[in-house]
Amino acid sequence: MQCAMRRSIAGGSEQMTSFIPREFAKVGRVLRLRDDSVGWVDGWVVECVGEVVVEGDQLPDSHKAIKNHRKSTGDSAPRLHA
Repeated sequence: MQCAMRRSIAGGSEQMTSFIPREFAKVGRVLRLRDDSVGWVDGWVVECVGEVVVEGDQLPDSHKAIKNHRKSTGDSAPRLHA
C-alpha cells in the first residue's frame, strides 16, 4: 500500500511516500526501511495509508522508469569532455 511516512533528523524531519506491504501499513507504526545508499534506517513513522491496494507485480518499477527516461532524453549518452 502507498504510505506517507516521516522520521525525525537533526534540525527537522524527512518525509517520504512509498509502497510498503499491507501488514506494515498502519498509521502510527514505526518502521525500519532499507535505503540503497546507507542500508537500514530506523524511525520512519507511518502518517497516512492510501486506500488503493497494489499487488507486488503491479508496483511501479522506478529503475525501469529512470532507464526509459534516460533513453528517451539522451541522458544515458556518454558525456564528452571539453
